[in-house]
Amino acid sequence: MKVSVIVPVYKTEQYLSACVDSLLRQTYKDIQILLIDDGSPDKSGEICDGYAKKDPRVVCIHKQNGGLSSARNCGIEAATGEYLAFVDSDDVVHADMISVLVQNLERNGADLSGMAYRNFSGECPAEAQEKKCRVICGRDKVERYLLKENRLYCVVRYLYKRDTLGAQRFDERIRLGEDQDFIFRYAQKCSVLAMSDYDGYFYRQNMQSMSNGGLRSSHTFDLENRKAIIGKAQACNRGYAQTHYLKGVMAFAVRGIIYGEEENSGYVASYRNAVRKNFWKILFGKGMPFSYKAIALLLCLPEKSAYKSVRVLAKGRL
Repeated sequence: MKVSVIVPVYKTEQYLSACVDSLLRQTYKDIQILLIDDGSPDKSGEICDGYAKKDPRVVCIHKQNGGLSSARNCGIEAATGEYLAFVDSDDVVHADMISVLVQNLERNGADLSGMAYRNFSGECPAEAQEKKCRVICGRDKVERYLLKENRLYCVVRYLYKRDTLGAQRFDERIRLGEDQDFIFRYAQKCSVLAMSDYDGYFYRQNMQSMSNGGLRSSHTFDLENRKAIIGKAQACNRGYAQTHYLKGVMAFAVRGIIYGEEENSGYVASYRNAVRKNFWKILFGKGMPFSYKAIALLLCLPEKSAYKSVRVLAKGRL
């Protein structure tokens, strides 16, 4: 079966070659590499053209800038493979990544094959650790697992079946959290999930990235997406979906406290208020980890005490 790997490209000329080279080194040979130049103003488009001229497996598509979801949708439309994978253009993958994902998908008759990933900021890891593969059967159990284990993030960690995807596309209206919306909608069509501990995706940490800093107004979109999932989840999983949402509220509150009190004070106050209103749901929520219950207690303290306690907790974990 052919695997189409969709790579949205925008202002990543510094890292793009490392990304594409890692895909060309895949031990799984039946692949199509779709480089979607999303109107990048740097030399990324030229780099894409160079690879397309050198290797027939590489296809370069230039389009007007439309954002990440738009670029991924463009790639889906152009894909010719039975399986689909997504890779970000500043990341790197292990040579066996596609092989492992395909093997786990086919060996277990799965609709979705997932893996772990490893963060890096300097030199790219040379090896990946391959461990056991867990198989989850039943649509309700697949949905529950993804909610409980916080696996609705990182669309790049999964291999998808084109037939299962059907007409589904990324929602281009979503400004943040598009991954969890896409994965959740896809998962609702999955009867079997194969989830491996294999960490063959190497995620480059960009300390200037929005996802690594304080809070922005766009973070509210992520919480709105989490909240919307509560209504979309199967009845037996709505408690877990609510826990997923409340974990997001607390995570953003903590992030706001850690990354700057003054600029994030309005957001933090709003999230702390939400924690107070939902305190008992947090304390007795389905699948709520003890660590989040402890965070909820800290966030309910008076403001100065809450800020100090959260920072002490964060410092101890760093």
